[in-house]
Amino acid sequence: MTCSACNTQMNPGARFCSNCGSPLFAQSVPPVYPPAYPRLVRPRYGRVFGGVCAGFAQTYGWDVVLVRIVLSALVFFGCGTPILAYFIAWMVMPNEPYFIPTPPPPPTSAQPVA
Repeated sequence: MTCSACNTQMNPGARFCSNCGSPLFAQSVPPVYPPAYPRLVRPRYGRVFGGVCAGFAQTYGWDVVLVRIVLSALVFFGCGTPILAYFIAWMVMPNEPYFIPTPPPPPTSAQPVA
């Protein structure tokens, strides 16, 4: 890494030049943040019974109809265990928070003074 002000060779992790003292912000590596994953929540809209199937489909990018068909088949062949899992997921999964849109700012137009 080279200082842009005095062309002195610098350490890769340095934030300031040891020769002239100028900051090396433009040459530093930006911080790495962990990837943001969607939260598993029950959506406010698009629910049929409790929103558990819609929540799983929305979080993982699946088709909600396919998730409901798979759950129905599991209930039919699973002898009631998926029903218990559905109710537990219904109690554990939080609701999606309300989205309150902010109104746009009023237009600022200059009125002519007479």
